Amino acid sequence: MRRWARGLGLFLILPAALAVMSLPGTTSVSSAPTLDRLLGYAVVEAADVPADPILLPVSLPALIAAAAPSAIPLGRADAALALPPQVVSVYGFPGICSMGELGCHEPAAAAARARVLAAALDEANGDRGGVPALHLIVAVAQPEPGPDGTYLAWMPEARIREWVEVARAERVMLFLDLQIGWSDPMDGVRRIEWALGEPFVHLALDPEFATRHRGLPPGEAIGTLVANDVNAVQARLAQIVTARAIPAKMLVLHQFTPTMLTEKARYLGYPEVAITIDMDGYGSPAAKLSGYEAYAREGAELAALKLFFRWDEPLLSPAELQALPHPPDYVIYQ
Repeated sequence: MRRWARGLGLFLILPAALAVMSLPGTTSVSSAPTLDRLLGYAVVEAADVPADPILLPVSLPALIAAAAPSAIPLGRADAALALPPQVVSVYGFPGICSMGELGCHEPAAAAARARVLAAALDEANGDRGGVPALHLIVAVAQPEPGPDGTYLAWMPEARIREWVEVARAERVMLFLDLQIGWSDPMDGVRRIEWALGEPFVHLALDPEFATRHRGLPPGEAIGTLVANDVNAVQARLAQIVTARAIPAKMLVLHQFTPTMLTEKARYLGYPEVAITIDMDGYGSPAAKLSGYEAYAREGAELAALKLFFRWDEPLLSPAELQALPHPPDYVIYQ
């Protein structure tokens, strides 16, 4: 069942992903070894404060800046290489706590909450490290088409800029999440391209609400994001990375049913972009981890898992995440 909440003069879809059922085994992929280059910041140990890592900007390696896209399917990382640090975010829409943990806090407090959660994961993951992040929904699916027919309500640019500046000041990563609706994903990318030019800002697309192909409003059906759209977005992100000489971008794609992301074998492998598939379902640990193996570890360079404070039964702990054969590279708290 889809649930709607009225807030800020808008109808906001609560991204209530379906609890997943047990799924057949699929081919898994290794974690990409270069997440440190995707962060926009590198963790370095200060000589005078060895117990307190500091964050410094990282420039894009020349090899990535000059690389051309290939047609090699994803999932080609070398498992023998050291694992990258884990990214940990709070997800949601400002001021709407029911849409996720981010909305329960003012911007700076949300960054502080992300740091606490990242520290807990860092403590459990040995030498791997943890990097805090904010995961902000900036285009929210609607039950009505609106003047432009896209079934989307956009956060005003001035407000997005406030969050970009908070992320800069707090030295955390920022993911801008588009719920797509009936829009062309590339239109959304163009709209926030000014933000994606920042080294610490990354992109997320939510196929759940991309329902144009079904002829139904978001919330009345589960949507789909096809490979052509994913590749078009990847190509533009790669151009931004190369033109700005900034670290590679993470492209997060949410999934909790087989049809939300189709034709994964057709995803192109851009060195400037790391496709990161997020297992977005809530429910029991067994169901969530079954979906994680089936979705997040198929067709992606990095694997993500979303945890729901209110809906998971029970919530997986940092220790349980690290005990997995392939712990997630990105953990999202909603």
